[in-house]
Amino acid sequence: MKLKQLSQALLVATFFAAASASAATVTVSNNSNVILSKDTNWTDFLNFAKFNTSLGTLTSVKFDLYSDITGNVSLTNYNDDVTSVPFSLGATVTLKRPDATNLVLINAPVFSTTVDVAAGDTYTNSKTVQAHNSAVYSDVSDLALFSGTGSIATQILAKGWSSVQGDGIDAQFATKAGGYGTITYTYTSAVPEPETYGMLLLGLGVLGVAAKRKRAAKA
Repeated sequence: MKLKQLSQALLVATFFAAASASAATVTVSNNSNVILSKDTNWTDFLNFAKFNTSLGTLTSVKFDLYSDITGNVSLTNYNDDVTSVPFSLGATVTLKRPDATNLVLINAPVFSTTVDVAAGDTYTNSKTVQAHNSAVYSDVSDLALFSGTGSIATQILAKGWSSVQGDGIDAQFATKAGGYGTITYTYTSAVPEPETYGMLLLGLGVLGVAAKRKRAAKA
């Protein structure tokens, strides 16, 4: 193959390699600040770093919301007989956009059971569950909302809920919750990957050796 033809082939190969690299799907993730566990009901904010548009074209945004939820229960039976008491206890943790629409919702039961409580006795228990939920968005408005510089504040709310059945039962419930989130940006790379540059350098080296040999043959 002549040197000119080799040069043209190298340029074509490099072009297609660069195009392939630029279309590669890439992800980058960032954690928010952490809200320490506290008594529900509360409202706070999780801050996420926005997507740096110089990296490429954003195609989707994924939110992972995590929460440690603790439930405490106390059931006192004022009846004269053993009583079966069905009860449930948990918390709802919600992450919202700045316009107050939902991004991710966790609805986590800590207790959902029935216990037998002896006459005049009190049943107590405490448990913590690790809850998680996620959601992915790819609509234009969300891609624009989470792109740019700096960070964006998303509202996080935690509300406790409970239920109990049975006459003559005094029920005391309490819940605590904390939370944090992870945001993952999926995008197409705006620049060739390092492998593309390596291919180009290798090709230039081949051209250099070929040119040197051609000059030597003419000497």
